[in-house]
Amino acid sequence: MAEPAQLQVRDLLPNGLQIDQTMKEALSQDPGIGATRLAWGVIGSQATAALKSVLNIDVLQLLGSAWCVAKELHEFTDRSKHPEGERSVVYLGSHRFKKTVYPQLVVTIEPFKPVTLRFSLDLIADIRSMALAICNGCITSTGGGDGALSAQLKYGDLALNKMQPRKVAFPGSFDFKPPGLAIV
Repeated sequence: MAEPAQLQVRDLLPNGLQIDQTMKEALSQDPGIGATRLAWGVIGSQATAALKSVLNIDVLQLLGSAWCVAKELHEFTDRSKHPEGERSVVYLGSHRFKKTVYPQLVVTIEPFKPVTLRFSLDLIADIRSMALAICNGCITSTGGGDGALSAQLKYGDLALNKMQPRKVAFPGSFDFKPPGLAIV
């Protein structure tokens, strides 16, 4: 099992992720670049490395941003029920959700104009159990738990990888940067 406290979103994608054919098709549609004879393999490998660096996001940070919008946690923003400074621990049972982010890659090939490629990345979480610490309407940390995570990278409707769930054991404590992640 992987340790989520050290797990980055890019780690959920295959090592051999190559987007050179996708880049070629996308950039060839640009009227300035068209079907020019460029080093598509080099462009694709550079784009893959750049995209993975953009996805250097802590998995728990992304999961936390998804839990922040859970309607079940909204009551913790009500100061009449949960006064200033009150600390609560909420135990989440089995649940599944998807969080989508949209990394963008700006490709510049001289002498052509830069082209922006917009990808979508779906992070799918099958959580068996999780503990969240909440204070002042913010998720301040996570506690122990476990589940499975997978990621699907797409360019338009084209899936660039096969989803492969990865079992994870959540650490005893993972603290979010103070004051925590605001529940909305």
